[in-house]
Amino acid sequence: MLKRGFSLIELIVAMGLLAVVLLFVFDSFTYQHETYTVVDQISEAQQNSQAIARLIERDVRSAGYMVPPQAASCGVDSVAAADILFVSDVDAILPADDLPLEFAGELLGAETTDDPTSTGSLQVDVDDVVLDGTASYDVDSDGTNDSDFRVGAGAILVDRGNPGRGVACGTVTAVDPSGPSVTVNFQAVHASAAAAAKDLVIVPAHVYRIVTGGGPPQLERSGVLLAKDVEDLQVAWFYDDDTDGVIDAGEVRGAAGANYLTNAVQGDELREIRVNLVMRTRADDPRNPDNAGIGQARENRNTSLPGADGKHRRVRTATVRLRNLTL
Repeated sequence: MLKRGFSLIELIVAMGLLAVVLLFVFDSFTYQHETYTVVDQISEAQQNSQAIARLIERDVRSAGYMVPPQAASCGVDSVAAADILFVSDVDAILPADDLPLEFAGELLGAETTDDPTSTGSLQVDVDDVVLDGTASYDVDSDGTNDSDFRVGAGAILVDRGNPGRGVACGTVTAVDPSGPSVTVNFQAVHASAAAAAKDLVIVPAHVYRIVTGGGPPQLERSGVLLAKDVEDLQVAWFYDDDTDGVIDAGEVRGAAGANYLTNAVQGDELREIRVNLVMRTRADDPRNPDNAGIGQARENRNTSLPGADGKHRRVRTATVRLRNLTL
């Protein structure tokens, strides 16, 4: 019997069909890989936002511990950029059971002439740079803790004698335990000096801020990187101005239509803080690299938002009651 092979036409048809099948297979594989990449990045953004929110919630909830109530929190509010949040550093203070009997906040006193009524750097002479007799941070890298303030972290300064002057806060740029003094770049300041005698008190603080330039935006806590690709941080402060136990519509600062001004609040009337985090994926969506998402407006942020790009975004919002100011 004569054996026959495939004809040239049959081979061409078979190869064409195989090419079509392989094209669909590789196209499906590519799509699934791109989908996996996007889902993985979105999951990463969600997990990062959850971890960061828990840390911020913990710091906000504990703010005001063993310090004057008006020194619990401060901030820099912006409608065209990320906000900056300062909360008193509970990590620098011993638990109540371990505090020395003489601890009453008096060690926090600052010279009355060191009163920040304009932004910029100011050396604040203090009674001590240690609040409770036990230093928490090593500021001169000699292996021994010598201060409760640290460079890169924050400081909140209030006038206990005139609480209506608001709160002042800024980033610590230098600490001199032997001075003793703390140099602070104040970004939020008091109202003009009152006629009554001043009673200035400064406390260490954690500071949350977004740093941009030279790479993706990143969220830092007291100068330490927490996460990259945190695009925005927006904060609202809830006050009980009329002390009726209810936060009315006009008592929210930092929200839409009501900017937060540190020199126009009375800090001990603060009750809650709402924090909004906008996370974005590290890379563009390969399936839609030019128009996958757009910047998110939160609170009173209304300008300079990122335009349409290839990144997906996730927003996490947490409202936290300050337990040390609402007992």
